[in-house]
Amino acid sequence: MSKKLYNILIISALLMLVTSCKTDPLEDYFVKATESADYFVVNIPASIVTFDEEKLDPETLKDVHSIKKMNVLVYKNNYEPKKKQLEFEKAHKIIHSKHYKTLTKINNKGYEVLFSYQGEPTGIDEIIFLGKDKNYNFVIGMLKGKDVNVNSIVKAAQHIKAVDQSQAESVIEILKPDRKSE
Repeated sequence: MSKKLYNILIISALLMLVTSCKTDPLEDYFVKATESADYFVVNIPASIVTFDEEKLDPETLKDVHSIKKMNVLVYKNNYEPKKKQLEFEKAHKIIHSKHYKTLTKINNKGYEVLFSYQGEPTGIDEIIFLGKDKNYNFVIGMLKGKDVNVNSIVKAAQHIKAVDQSQAESVIEILKPDRKSE
């Protein structure tokens, strides 16, 4: 085989590899949003919540401990309502894409939250949520785990022992709607 043909085959193989790699549209969205002045990012450690571990079975404990943190994007541009609505619609479209399956929707007192996931119900790798109010103020978040069973999340939520107040207060302060754009 000639060296030229060999180089063409190598380049073709690399191009096929690069173009066939699946990307996660939400991760792409997070990367672009972190570079935008319209968003701020909040990383919430899983340690913010503790559970009564004696009441959890080993499988549920394994699932809970596989979750390390939650990444949250908060849209903070309140000066351009049309842009805010368009940005929300972009995030909404991603969550309704073929990459994610709807877990549940909650509507309460003017707030809407959609929970979706990636993986299978017994092996979730990522839980995604998108919440908004009637003015399109919104947050989008990602909770990553490893093969988490959705039933484990429900069981664990019933046995929350405590929420670290110091960590919770700092997160709440960041998420306050009257917080000025930085």
